[in-house]
Parts: sequence; structure tokens; C-alpha cells
Amino acid sequence: ALPAAEEKVVIWKLDDVKAGEQKRLAPGFKRVAEWAKAEKTVVTMGVICDSLEKPNAEDVAWIKANAVENGGVIEFWHHGWDHKSWTDADGKQAWEFKGPNLATQSKHLKDAADLFKQTTGLTFHAFGAPFNANDDTTIAAMDAVPSLTIWMYGPKQDTKRQVLGRSLNIEVATGKVSYEKFAQDYVAKKPTGLMLLQGHSGMWSDESFQDFVKVAALLKKDGWTTLTASQYAARTAKPSQK
Repeated sequence: ALPAAEEKVVIWKLDDVKAGEQKRLAPGFKRVAEWAKAEKTVVTMGVICDSLEKPNAEDVAWIKANAVENGGVIEFWHHGWDHKSWTDADGKQAWEFKGPNLATQSKHLKDAADLFKQTTGLTFHAFGAPFNANDDTTIAAMDAVPSLTIWMYGPKQDTKRQVLGRSLNIEVATGKVSYEKFAQDYVAKKPTGLMLLQGHSGMWSDESFQDFVKVAALLKKDGWTTLTASQYAARTAKPSQK
């Protein structure tokens, strides 16, 4: 067997799960979960946690039933508290985890993790910032949630957590998957090791979903193993991170 770092591994990073009365779970996530069950494979889905302030019982039950911890096919990960971006008083663009001070970022990280645990009984182990926008303050803020040991699309200078970098894209625009473009890039770049592929399955049309299925089939045929972020991290962690 190849050493874990050389093995061709794909992680599906699917953003923007909501599970509240006002912000319901998009049907696209359920469709991907059903696909994953049929394929006997796994995906990861990022939760925007302020949606759980008034949780929807049916959506919460779905999260629990589909979580890998409960025998399901999904690792749920921390995708922020409110996923907001704005222009500050000086006319500068800011994001939930890029711009705000340490206290604010720490609070968002902790409140989100606590509310998710309280609502679902599950613990986040991986984080991905909304808009993949973060700064040096975020590195320090993440200490507020010690269970977060994996950072998807995080900064290389964070040595406390296992940072999983960005590779090819399956979406040509947010929520629009292109098999053709991916297949082109895949042939050109011949990726090896880890591919962490981001999608917004709540926004996918039938066409985008079918293109996603084709991308997954291409990778499966080409010998890629699909893992969750935590499964991958467990295989490749440095001794200091285990």
C-alpha cells in the first residue's frame, strides 16, 4: 500500500448547511447524502450555526441520522456562526473571520461549536471559514475551540492544526459544477495526494448535481479514495498532532 501522504484521496467539502425554522436545509444536501449512501462513500458538509438558534426539528434529526458518528455518511464541520461579510466604517471589506478582533472571532467560533453540540450532540473537528476568508487573528481565535484540529483551506502558517490546502475546483462559479472544466484541469494538472474539492450542493441544479456525480465517477475509476476530513487527518497526522 502507498504511504498515506501519497495515496490519492478526495474529500468533498460541501458548504452552507442550515437547519433552522427560518433557514431550512436545502434539498440539494439530502440528494448528495442519498447518493453517498448508494455509493457507500462519504462527504463533509459545513454548517452555518446561527441557523440553529431556532432549530428545525426535522433538519436536526436529519443531521443526527446522517452524521458519521451515528453510522451515517457525512462529517459535519464548522462553517462559522453567521457567514456574514460587510463593509466597515472605513469603507473596507470585512468578513466573519477576516477583520474582526480576537474576542469577536473567538466568540463566533465557540458559540457556533457549542450551539451545534447542544442541538445535535455532535462535536466539530474541522473548520472552514466562510468565503475561505481568514487572517492571523483567526489562528489565535481557534484556540477557543480545542476540538478543531483540522482547517480546510486554512493558512500554511498555522502549525497547531492540520491545514488541508485548496486544489482543483469542481465549480466554475459558486453553485455551478462543470464536469467538462474539471476533467480538463484534471488531465492538465495530474493531481496526486489530496484533493479537497469544494461545492455548494444546496444551490446545485439537476445539471450541476449530474456533473458532480460524473466527477466522482471519474475519480473513483482513476483510483481515488474518498475520506472525510477527520479520516484523512487520522491517517496523515504528524506524531505531534495525534
